[in-house]
Amino acid sequence: MFGVRTTASRSEPAATAAAYTPLGVHLVGSLPLASPESAFRVMAANLGDRLRRLPDGETGPRSDWIVWQYPVLSSRPEFEVGPPVAGFYRPLPRLQLRPGVDPAGLHFGSLGYAAAARASYREFAVLKRDGVVPAGCRFQVCLPTPLAPISAFVALPDQARVEPPYEARMMAELDEILAGIPADQLGIQWDTNFEFGMLEGAFPTWFEDVKAGILERLLRISRRVPAEVELGFHLCYGDTLQGFHREPRDLGRLVEIANALSASLGRPLSWIHMPISRERTDTKFYAPLEQLNLRPETELYLGLLYPEDGPDGARRRVAAAREFLGGFGVATECGWGRRAPAMVDTLVNLHRELSRPVAAPSRGRRRRPFRWPPGFARIPDEEWVRQDVDPSGRQYDSVDNHGWYRNLDPTVEQLAGALEEGDVLVDYSGGTGILLDRLRLRIFDRQVGMIIVDSSPKFLRVALDRLRDDPRVAYRWLRFLKEEGRLQALDEVLDVPLRERRVDALVSTNAIHLYADLAPTLRSWARVLRPGGQVFINSGNIRNPRARPGEWILDETVYVVHEVATGLVRTDPKYAAYREVLDDPERMGRHLEFRDRVFVAPRPLDFYVDELAKVGFAAPEVTETTIVADVDDWFEFLRAYHEAVLGWVGGSARVEGRAPTVEAEGDRLALIRKAMDVIFGGRPTFRCCWTYIQAILEG
Repeated sequence: MFGVRTTASRSEPAATAAAYTPLGVHLVGSLPLASPESAFRVMAANLGDRLRRLPDGETGPRSDWIVWQYPVLSSRPEFEVGPPVAGFYRPLPRLQLRPGVDPAGLHFGSLGYAAAARASYREFAVLKRDGVVPAGCRFQVCLPTPLAPISAFVALPDQARVEPPYEARMMAELDEILAGIPADQLGIQWDTNFEFGMLEGAFPTWFEDVKAGILERLLRISRRVPAEVELGFHLCYGDTLQGFHREPRDLGRLVEIANALSASLGRPLSWIHMPISRERTDTKFYAPLEQLNLRPETELYLGLLYPEDGPDGARRRVAAAREFLGGFGVATECGWGRRAPAMVDTLVNLHRELSRPVAAPSRGRRRRPFRWPPGFARIPDEEWVRQDVDPSGRQYDSVDNHGWYRNLDPTVEQLAGALEEGDVLVDYSGGTGILLDRLRLRIFDRQVGMIIVDSSPKFLRVALDRLRDDPRVAYRWLRFLKEEGRLQALDEVLDVPLRERRVDALVSTNAIHLYADLAPTLRSWARVLRPGGQVFINSGNIRNPRARPGEWILDETVYVVHEVATGLVRTDPKYAAYREVLDDPERMGRHLEFRDRVFVAPRPLDFYVDELAKVGFAAPEVTETTIVADVDDWFEFLRAYHEAVLGWVGGSARVEGRAPTVEAEGDRLALIRKAMDVIFGGRPTFRCCWTYIQAILEG
C-alpha cells in the first residue's frame, strides 16, 4: 500500500527524496488507441504490474471526453441553438431551451456511458480470464460529473433547469453500470475538470456558493456508489495540449477539495489523482501537500509525467513532492487521448521508468492448473463428440443474447462467492454451456473443474465447440434408457475416480421445473456431492408466493398463448383450416399432453423445498428477483419450440407422425406472435419472477 497517509518529515535528507521511486501508476482515462481491447492489451502488457485499475481508453466517439454528449443534448426537441461563447470550452453553439418549454418534462434517454462500460467490461473479463489482464486489476470506468456537459454546452440562463434531468439520467447510467459489472471488479472515477474551472473563476456558475455547490454535488453522486465498488477522483485543470483553464498558484485548492471529500464521503475513497504543473518545482507550489489528510485506504497519484521533459523533468517534480509526502504513485496530468498514437511508447516507457510495481498479493502468484482425477476423461470417447454441430443446437444457443438471460447473473455471483481453488462443479442440464461461459468471465483463471451434464447431445456438442480449449471443463451425456423408461442418474455418468472424490457444488439453472419426477434426480445429486457441498438452483417457473403483482411465471405464457390462439382460429377466417382440431378432444388432448411434457405445469416453491429436505439438503436459502423479459426475445425462444407450443396448428411429426407444411408452420408462428401481442398489450417487455434456491448437503 502507499505510504502517503502520513507526510514525510521536512528534515528528511534531500538525497532520500531525490532517490524516491513512486509506487504504482494510474491511467487517467483516455488513450490514443484503436479500441478497448487494444487499450487493455497494450497497457496490461507494459504496465500491468504497476496498475491497480485499467480503463478502456475511452476510444471511438468518447476520445474527446464530453464532446460526444453535445449531440445527445442538441438532438432533444426542447433545445434550440444559440451563439457560441468566445473563449469558452469549445467553439460550439450554446444550447438553450425553446420559449415555453417546461423543464419538468425534460427527460434524457441513453447517454451511452453504461452501454460503453458494459461492452468494454466483457472484453476486459475475457482478457482477465485468459491471463492477459493481471488477476488483481479492476476495470476502471471514468465518468464526467453531470455538471460538466451542462456547463460546457448549455446556455448559462438554462443550466440550473437542465442540470437535474441530466443528472438523473447520469445516475441511471451509473446504476446500469453497477448492475452490470461485479462490484469487486469495478472502480468508478469522477472527472472534475469544470469544477476546478469554476473554483478558479474561469467558468461561470449558476449557483452562488461555488465551493459548497461543487462539494454538495460531488458528494451526492459519489454516495450513489456502493462501498464494495472502488471510488476515485481525477482532479483536473485541463491538459497540456489544450492548456490548463488556469494555472494554479499552488496545490492548495486541490488539497482543500481532496481533504473535504475524504472527510465527508462516509464511504471508502480509493484514490485521488492531482495534476502537477510542468514548470513548477518550487517549494511554495508543493507546500500545501503537507496539509493533505487522506484516509489510510486512499492512494494518491500525482500527474507529473510529461513527455516534453521526460524522466529528468519528472524526477525533479517527484523530488519536490517527496519533500511533503510519505509516498505516492505517478500519472500524466490528464488523459492521453488527445496525444498522437505514436506517443504511446514514449509515455509507457516514462511510466515504467518513474515507478515501481505495486504490492498486490494476487499478482505474481502462479496458479496450479486444475487436474482431473487420474482416469477421468474430460471429453468422453462418444459418437456425439465426433458429429458436426447441429443447427438446432446452435439456434438454442442464441438465447444467450436475450435480455431475460440476466436471470443467470445472481447465480454466477453465488457461484463466484462459493467456489474455491480445486473445487469441482457440476452444471446439471448445462445445455450449450451458457452458464459456464459467463461463470468463466467471473472467476477468470480460478482453477475450478466444471462438468456440463445434459440429456441433449446436440447441446453438448455446441458446448464442446465453445469450451473445448478450456481444460477445466468436462462433458457428460445423460442417456434415456428406453427399456427402463428413465434418464440415467448423475452418478451413472460420472467416472469412478470422480464419484470417489465427490463434487463440491452443483448448479441447475432454468431446468428444475422440467424434472417431472424430481425425487430420483435430487437423490442422484446427493450421491455425488460431498457432505457440506452446495446446490444452486434458479428457475422462472416456480410458483413463488413472494412474486410481485403483475409478474409472470415464464412458461405460463405458453398456456395463455394456446387459449388466445384458439380464439383467433375460431374467429379469423384466415385460420379456418385449423378449426377441425379444436372440435376433436382426443386429438387436441394428445397435443396438449406433448406441450405439458415440454412446458411442465409450474409447481409451488414449497414442493421444491420439501423435496430437497427429503434427500438431506439443509434448510435452503430462497431469494427472488424481477427479471424484465423482452417480448421479441421470448418469441424467438418459443419459435424454437413451436411444435410444442401450438403443434395442433398444421400438425406435428411427434404427435401425429406428419410435419406441417411450410405455409402451416408460418401460420403457427404468426399465431404465436399475435397471441403474445394480445397477452402483453403490444408492450415490448414483461416482468417475470425468478426464484433462487441455495442449499447445503448435510453430512
